[in-house]
Amino acid sequence: MKMTRKHVSQQLAFMRVFSIRPFLFIWLAQVASQLAINIMLFLLALVAYKQTGSNTAVSGIFIAYGVPAVLFGLVAGTFVDSADKRLVIIYSNLIRTVLSVGLLFVSHNMVFVYILMFLNAFVTQFYVPATAPLLPRFVPPAQLMVANSLFSFAYYASMALGFIIAGPMLRAFGPFVSLAILAFCFALATFFSWKLPNTEKDGAVSIFEKIKKYSFFPLLSRVSMKTKAGISYVMNSRDLFDGVVLLTGTQIIIALLGALGPGFADQILGIDILDVSLVIIGPAVVGLILGAFWIGNIGYKFTSEFLIRTGIISSGVILFLVAATVYLESFARFGWLFSKQIIIPIELLLFFLLGVANSFIDIPANSVLQKKAEGEMRGRVYGLLGAFVGGVGILPVMIGGILADVIGVGKVIFFLGIVIMIYGGVRMRRGK
Repeated sequence: MKMTRKHVSQQLAFMRVFSIRPFLFIWLAQVASQLAINIMLFLLALVAYKQTGSNTAVSGIFIAYGVPAVLFGLVAGTFVDSADKRLVIIYSNLIRTVLSVGLLFVSHNMVFVYILMFLNAFVTQFYVPATAPLLPRFVPPAQLMVANSLFSFAYYASMALGFIIAGPMLRAFGPFVSLAILAFCFALATFFSWKLPNTEKDGAVSIFEKIKKYSFFPLLSRVSMKTKAGISYVMNSRDLFDGVVLLTGTQIIIALLGALGPGFADQILGIDILDVSLVIIGPAVVGLILGAFWIGNIGYKFTSEFLIRTGIISSGVILFLVAATVYLESFARFGWLFSKQIIIPIELLLFFLLGVANSFIDIPANSVLQKKAEGEMRGRVYGLLGAFVGGVGILPVMIGGILADVIGVGKVIFFLGIVIMIYGGVRMRRGK
């Protein structure tokens, strides 16, 4: 009976938050835009592989989308701090709508695809830091935790659904219609953003007039000071630095899965690359979600370090096993293993377990960052994490794509597994 009452109470809390119209509009805009960008990212990766047969070309999609986070993330966040956030959200979604329409006509030319994805990611650097600060203006303090949980759910669910839906959408509608649907999603996000109430005293001032007020060197100095303070804050805390390293690692693994997935499906599994989101990404995402659910209900009884070590070692072992299945294919006596009825369920299970192992790292590391980062420094820590993922993560994705074309996907996965297991061993030996 207690569980039933709690469940009803949670439902009522969600309904009360959704009854706040400004929150509903910003949440719907978040869902529409995040779903569109995540589908687009993986859909274009599939298009790139279909056109070129190159893992390097696929890596280029992720690199084009990751570089702006490094180059402009901190500058964009500093600008948004003083801008009309409603206008930033509206213009961001409108520009991304136009860029998505542009992709309709150049999806066959990878150079233009890279350019438009770079521009889309550049605009997104302004959109992301403009959304969360508006929540306290729309939602009463007592309901803010529920609002944040709904926002976080929308973010992660759209990422999971986006990567899973991309392949089936491309098969069902083809590139042109699929990209048209995504452009419509951005247009829908623009409409919901436009419905937001004005929250700025000087809301009538054009965003372009605000831009004119900025002087380049004072802005650069301000960003530099904030960046140095954030780096110093993280480097002086062993727990924060450890959390940033771990979360960067899990994001790199996810990015590499996305970059190497089409080649793995084509060269190793011998299946249509449009099924890669169901065979590789889908099981990993389900594993990540179920792992997080288990930690929230049972796993929290274990120490964070135990969960993290288990996740690291398990990830390395699982990647080693994935690579082993590739190696065994070269032996005639193991030919029976590579019938689709056998190898696909095996890979499904391995990628599912990889998702579970990643949740053992991701959830505790995130908890450490949220507990240890204080006040306004929490935003800087996560900003630094974003720059770290974009900056450090670009290199493995780029090198992984190139090496996959040179030595094969299986060997790249093998070396990744070895590196992770070595890190796990060193961590256990040193106590962290």
